[in-house]
Amino acid sequence: MRKSQGMGLRLACVVLAACLPLVTTGCTGWNPHAAVPARVAKDVTARVATGRVVTGRLANGLRYAILPRRSDQPGLGLVMRNEGGFIAERRPGERGLAHLIEHIAFLSPTRGAPDDLRRFVRIGLPLTLPAPSAGSTSWRESNYYLSTRTARAEDLYTLLSLFRESATDLTFRADAVDTARGEVVREMADKRLGNAIHADYVTAIAPGSPNDVIDAQNSDDVPTAGIAAIRALYERLYRPDTTMIVVVGDVDPALARALIGKRFSDWRRRAAPPRRVPTPFNGARIRPVSASARPNGRRTALISVVMPTPAPAAGRAGQVRAVLIDRLAVRAINGWIAAAAGDAAARRGAFIENGDPGYRQIMVWTDFAPGGWRDAVGDLRRWTCDLATDGLSAAEWDAAKRDLLADLRQDAAAAGRTPNVQLALDLSHAVADGRRLILPDELLRRAPEMLRSVDARAANGWWRRQWRAGTEHLRVEAPEWASAADPLPLIRAAADQAAGTPACRLRD
Repeated sequence: MRKSQGMGLRLACVVLAACLPLVTTGCTGWNPHAAVPARVAKDVTARVATGRVVTGRLANGLRYAILPRRSDQPGLGLVMRNEGGFIAERRPGERGLAHLIEHIAFLSPTRGAPDDLRRFVRIGLPLTLPAPSAGSTSWRESNYYLSTRTARAEDLYTLLSLFRESATDLTFRADAVDTARGEVVREMADKRLGNAIHADYVTAIAPGSPNDVIDAQNSDDVPTAGIAAIRALYERLYRPDTTMIVVVGDVDPALARALIGKRFSDWRRRAAPPRRVPTPFNGARIRPVSASARPNGRRTALISVVMPTPAPAAGRAGQVRAVLIDRLAVRAINGWIAAAAGDAAARRGAFIENGDPGYRQIMVWTDFAPGGWRDAVGDLRRWTCDLATDGLSAAEWDAAKRDLLADLRQDAAAAGRTPNVQLALDLSHAVADGRRLILPDELLRRAPEMLRSVDARAANGWWRRQWRAGTEHLRVEAPEWASAADPLPLIRAAADQAAGTPACRLRD
């Protein structure tokens, strides 16, 4: 719901990973190759196309993930991920403070340099490449990320030191906090409409999910929260056992692991672990129909099925197959809808969203012109009914397979241009979710065998099972609903009239 929010301080010249000030010890004259981490937990490794992903934990619970990768990029991608985000703002007076802390981290002096405002920017700027933003806060985490100019060990150590001080040593000086307040308030004002539209949508299609539990704006306390309340949330959230460091690029994993240990192994837990708030998904609370009449909103109709986020498939091969079958289905359904609609200019299609918002969603949607809601609803009902009953022909699935292979070849050819920092973010999400990082060349390598094993009958069966595994919801958003006393019966009637069989009518 607020995933798009909190993109951090806009800096013209840095990918500054979330904002930390420089460490007090510095690294002048230090030999990084002599650094050895204090006890490091046993590593877990997984073979990927660009190298070996090395993951593990320090003795204090801090996680790390390192992906060696050679490319024409000049340096490394770094991420510091802190679990928490908006879902952790549970106490009175905390709404929006996780996002505020993300901004403060760029601005606050540190205990070792209490007079150095914007210290992280001053120290980090010469070592990092330009980027539109350096941090983000979602419902479940804050990410701080950067791209280095070089892969030198000395630079990596300096930036890891900045991460460490951002996580442990911010002073929350009043002028830094007040500057950050203004940034967050302005940012949220810019995103208010989009967040509100999305909030209404999530409340309709996924009640009880994390993004529904969280208020769309969730920043009411930012202008007035006292420094003590901000610091209390910071100390509750920023702990070694809720933090992950990720490094991607042309780096020796053993050296990177040693540098992470050097900077973070002496970090001690300073507060009780944050209580995990369960966010059970309850499909029984999803109504069959909803409508939105925002005067400045969009005109769109959609049918979605939503279900709890499934556990990752067992083993690497199972996870590759899950990615490929999702992509094949999206390719096939979009091609089928385009042929059924016969209007290439219209905005419509299907997609699958898996897990990040706290649920799995399959959606078929179409935009419409003013007054065109009835035709849009009829089209959606016919499409989804036909797909769930008759399915696609063998020729249509074969065409989708060819298109998917072409997509995968294109992805693999472009993979070398993927920024290290983007891979670092992808890797952080995968590790946090208990998944493997599946890269384009591996998908391309495994796709032919997998696609040969999926014939039309199996593919149609898979789609029907997926569609029936969730709870269906029809939603129509149009400003013209403002003049309707109750649009829901009108929407239901249009959908049921278009249904080909009684089984395709909306549930009660």
